[in-house]
Amino acid sequence: MLLGADCIDDCDVLRAGRTEAILGHRAMAPSTLGTFLRSFTFGHVRQLDRVLAQALRRAWQAGAGPGNARLVIDVDSFVREVHGHAKQGAGYGYGYGGKLGFHPILATRADTSEVLHVRLRKGAANTQRGALRFVDELLARVRQAGAAGRDHRYPRTPRSACPDAPKVPADPERAHRPTRAPPPTPNCPFHATQPPRLVDPGLERR
Repeated sequence: MLLGADCIDDCDVLRAGRTEAILGHRAMAPSTLGTFLRSFTFGHVRQLDRVLAQALRRAWQAGAGPGNARLVIDVDSFVREVHGHAKQGAGYGYGYGGKLGFHPILATRADTSEVLHVRLRKGAANTQRGALRFVDELLARVRQAGAAGRDHRYPRTPRSACPDAPKVPADPERAHRPTRAPPPTPNCPFHATQPPRLVDPGLERR
């Protein structure tokens, strides 16, 4: 990757020169490496997740972490285009120009672009598929790694302190319908820090 590799075939460059002396073993051919990677199960992926979490914790304990400072995390998804119809999980996602590929979700640290968490999804996956579980895993990982700042996902002022705070509808049939938040109330501690937005009662209830 340091040499610009972005696919398995590029690993062939490691078989030249004195790479074997550096690695301590002979670098595998791209076809052999591909067979090895395809043998991984989801359980193996979760084991690698734990290894990455441990590496992140050690790096942050060594001084690379945010400590008590503010930590801003960017969560986004993208389409990784692939070629060939034998790619397991590859599919045509909607809204991306009909590209065949995967649709992973990625979390990065805003100030350093450090990858904190990633999850591969099939190409036809919707944008929000698995997002809630992904964020739960992400928050647990950065907390365990040593991030000690405040959690700014929700306002610290109770909603009951504002008379105009949006209420969750009692009718479950309407729970999925987004409603527009009421206009800000002067001198209200809740609206003082909350920009106008659309409120989804279903999400608020969760």
